[in-house]
Amino acid sequence: MTKTISIISQKEGVGKTTIAANIAATLALYEKKTLLIDGDPQSHLTRYAGIRPMEITDTLYHAFMGKASAGQVAVQTPIAYLTFIPSGPSLFLTEHRLAIKPGKELILKKIIQEIKNDFQYVIIDSPSSLGFFTICAMAASDWSILPAACNVSTREALSDLDEIIKMVQDQLNPDLKIAGTLWNMCSGKDGPDRFLSEGERKQIPYPSFKTTIPRDDMVQKASRSGKPVALCDIRSEAAQAYFDFSVELLKKIA
Repeated sequence: MTKTISIISQKEGVGKTTIAANIAATLALYEKKTLLIDGDPQSHLTRYAGIRPMEITDTLYHAFMGKASAGQVAVQTPIAYLTFIPSGPSLFLTEHRLAIKPGKELILKKIIQEIKNDFQYVIIDSPSSLGFFTICAMAASDWSILPAACNVSTREALSDLDEIIKMVQDQLNPDLKIAGTLWNMCSGKDGPDRFLSEGERKQIPYPSFKTTIPRDDMVQKASRSGKPVALCDIRSEAAQAYFDFSVELLKKIA
């Protein structure tokens, strides 16, 4: 059965898009058929993939508006087993143009349903906000991953996110589950224990993954080259962490 996983954070600077790209790539390198979706109108993931949003004809916007099917907007990447649905600036118009359409928050779920049987995993990147597209991503998902930067300011953001998650579960997707908090940009393998007290950790509403993603210059180098970190240097700390995390994730959602 296909598993749809959204990467959710309203806080900028936690590495959400980088996490989405590298999880999807790592799953594909494990020979899991994976669909990666850029659900953010700012198109950071599309640019990460080396695609210029203004130069592509069909994007997620066209699928939202019924102008193209999911299969028409999906493109094969240079990585075997990895397919990508790009975004573009026109996606900003979607919420306005669908303002009075009933059930608009479930359109992304319907788009994914068109082609989900071709994939084992669907990974959705969402905006750094709690707006329309983030709600769409959670409404379409079986699981959500909550990225968090290894610093104390992240705790409040995770607590704030809990309210919108419960709203989506109550009103749109009762089957949505939270896979956990993924700590990113950490010093070595240190997680939240290094900067949060036991009391503060208890205030975080969702458990943390055992694997943490280290701060690694190779991540930025890979991003600039439009590649996942594993294809830039498979021996790097970050690449190994993403492989470890993917194994942990697959066990979690099995």
